[in-house]
Amino acid sequence: MSVKRYFGARWAIICSLLLILFSFGTDGVAQKAAYSFRTARVNGTELSYELKGAGRAVVFIHGGLSDGRLWDDQVDQFAKHFSVVRYDLRGFGKSAFPTTPFSHIDDLYALLKFLNLNKVTIVGLSLGGTIGLDFTLEHPDMVDALVLASSGLRGHPEARNSQSAQVSKIAEEQGREKAIEGWLDHPFFASGKGNKRFQLRMRTMLTDNYRFWGPTPSPIIINYPSPPTIDRLSAVKVPTLVIVGEKDASNIRAIGETLAAKITNARKVVIAGAGHHLNMEKPKRFNRIVLRFLKDNQLGGPNETVVL
Repeated sequence: MSVKRYFGARWAIICSLLLILFSFGTDGVAQKAAYSFRTARVNGTELSYELKGAGRAVVFIHGGLSDGRLWDDQVDQFAKHFSVVRYDLRGFGKSAFPTTPFSHIDDLYALLKFLNLNKVTIVGLSLGGTIGLDFTLEHPDMVDALVLASSGLRGHPEARNSQSAQVSKIAEEQGREKAIEGWLDHPFFASGKGNKRFQLRMRTMLTDNYRFWGPTPSPIIINYPSPPTIDRLSAVKVPTLVIVGEKDASNIRAIGETLAAKITNARKVVIAGAGHHLNMEKPKRFNRIVLRFLKDNQLGGPNETVVL
């Protein structure tokens, strides 16, 4: 072999090894190489979404500090059993940024109609749970089951905590990087400090979505139904699973108790050792719990709490 051909072959091997290395995280878990979402032009905006699998439709809704990538550890597993939809809320990820008042509930309704989905299961985390609850109350005939993970709840006296307000102040006074560090020290993220993959993914999503959660030139106006959701929980009739992390912020754990107590026949699961983004911190456990609920509806009795 000539020197030129020898080094050419060696370089090809090195490139191949580097490609393999960068395709996997430090824990050996394959990483998403690209954002493979499509665009739906609905409700006067553009929503970025992904549709995968076949069968009963399950819609995943992310929280207010992330985007559709929050569900990277869920999509492929759930697509083995269901038709899975995840999307970026307006203003997040690759969806269009809001320039006028809008409704997340109306956006979701328009997206489902665009996809010809008339009956869905909703899995929502944090803000996604808030949206999922309101959507279920506004369109009860379109939802067959509800999973509320680390959910918010409009009208709850502990809907917002002081630490979140402090991070918002840091963003205004010190900028994005300091604010991101503030979030990563917040109870919403702190339990994942020892998880390098979790930290990297969250830092990336916080950076990419700063335009929404950080200071904006003008207020973002989001319209929600009235009265507040907390006053209508008894009207939720679909099978509901409430999931909270043992180490989540106290206000989110309090909301979980309220949801489990006031939604008829709700089941509640506490994931030990997990914080707010429990689907990312404990993905295998989260997937097993939700799949069992959706397939068998056998996670404890009505209004019973199970610790897993």
